[in-house]
Amino acid sequence: MKNFTWETRGTGNINLVILNGWGVNTKIWFFIVQKLSIYFKLHLIDLPGIGINNNLNPIKIQKIVEILNYYMPNNSIYLGWSLGGLIVTNFALLYPEKTLGLINVASSPYFIKQKNWPGIEKKKICYIYRDLLKKYNETINNFLSLQISKEKQYFEDLEILKKILFQQNNQPNQKTLKTGLEILLSVDLRSKISMIKVPFLRIYGSLDHLVPKKISNLIDLICPNSHSIIIENAGHIPFISHKDKFCSILLKYFLKKI
Repeated sequence: MKNFTWETRGTGNINLVILNGWGVNTKIWFFIVQKLSIYFKLHLIDLPGIGINNNLNPIKIQKIVEILNYYMPNNSIYLGWSLGGLIVTNFALLYPEKTLGLINVASSPYFIKQKNWPGIEKKKICYIYRDLLKKYNETINNFLSLQISKEKQYFEDLEILKKILFQQNNQPNQKTLKTGLEILLSVDLRSKISMIKVPFLRIYGSLDHLVPKKISNLIDLICPNSHSIIIENAGHIPFISHKDKFCSILLKYFLKKI
């Protein structure tokens, strides 16, 4: 894809490719970039249609994976939060020889609730989509507020993050939001994730209502060679609410593996 761009930060020898969740840009990683950039060379990805790639047309998940394959360095660790987890997991399945490791954060191989599968109800995710279309800033603001502890430190962090996220016109276009919705509703990797052979770390929040912690135990059975950690009192964005612990978990796991 012509004009696709990304931000590179850090001086580490290990490449870490980071993908966002639905409808937000790379500014969401503000609090952990400084901590991780000491150990990794970070490649912060805004998907087509949002952030620094706002002028590009949104594309399907298969095309996103092809872009990563074309632009990102070989032997990278791929980290995906929420919807981004689906993308990086897909990448690791298709290009294991180019994947040094895989990290899913508050993510699932299938997001929709079904019998014997915890997740989010389809109608609820459609309500979120509707709200993002009608009142984007307010919806993101409310979402962030629900994920953060009411303690003073976390409240101050949240206010800083909001200013960073909303300081520019980073709102995704409507096609991008719809494409994200389609990915969340349709992509199902449950039958494939057992084939992941690279080091695989999964991080969850105990209070996450979008990706319930029960999913952790199910994937433990499907992928016994992976490693899962549930951060207590965290919601859907543990890298903000528990940023120090989040970075410690990631570093402890991968600096030992690599």
